[in-house]
Amino acid sequence: MKKSGFYLRYLFSAVVMITLVGGPKAQARGRSVEIGNTSSKAVYWKTERDYIGMLAAYSVVYKGWQKDNARGYNIGSVLLSSDSLNSRLVFWARNCNTVTHNETQHGEVRLMIGYLAKLNADRQHGIKVPDIKNLNGCTVYTTLEPCAQCSGMMTLQKVRNTLYGESDPGFGKALERLQLDSSALPNGYPPYPRPVISERANIIYCDQLEKGFSEYQKKYGPDAHITDFLKSEEARLIFESAYSELKAYKAKVPSINDKFLNEAKKMVESVPKEFVPLHPEI
Repeated sequence: MKKSGFYLRYLFSAVVMITLVGGPKAQARGRSVEIGNTSSKAVYWKTERDYIGMLAAYSVVYKGWQKDNARGYNIGSVLLSSDSLNSRLVFWARNCNTVTHNETQHGEVRLMIGYLAKLNADRQHGIKVPDIKNLNGCTVYTTLEPCAQCSGMMTLQKVRNTLYGESDPGFGKALERLQLDSSALPNGYPPYPRPVISERANIIYCDQLEKGFSEYQKKYGPDAHITDFLKSEEARLIFESAYSELKAYKAKVPSINDKFLNEAKKMVESVPKEFVPLHPEI
């Protein structure tokens, strides 16, 4: 009985640790962090930043919500500058395929090009900015799973990881496909270099959007496109809920994330409804 009780206590402790710390990917992101007497929160402060980053991405889309895709699709993203304590959400972007008459203008593409272009413009005006020419170590929070185009750019720009707020059954898993190893086959290839970690966000709005799109396909047929669902009233209400949560959100690890959260809220509130051209103007 004593041995049985020991194993039960051990199992309970293991379940609690997995719940708090997350799976292997989450542990890999946080295992090297020591923050004085807050080391027990080393993973949690990062997962909270991921949560805030996803709320910000949904909110950026909601702030420019459209029923007709006149600007582009209701897809957007935000950029986290690094994986460190000093990281910040530094840029946001939305899909602008329609208004630019340019179908390369996906949200993630505009995010990456726009941030680097802004840094260069600031640099030319004598403003001190990070001396970078790629996105090594950055995280992309995006509302829809990245396609092949955006995944390719993330890979070449050395993005560390991406979290997405809805799976795309039609064009998703591009980053995973880049890591497929077919070298054992005739004329096969090894995985593409510079792997980017791709993760589905652990957030209720992701569940709601995926369930909503599944019901949408049942109603309109299996060929119904996800971007049509993303201009529906059901989708709008989900994005609105995420925006409302961000506005009311209070940091769970305030000693570390209060400043990060306040800056994220300020960035989102600065986002206009209308189209914003990048520099150079696209």
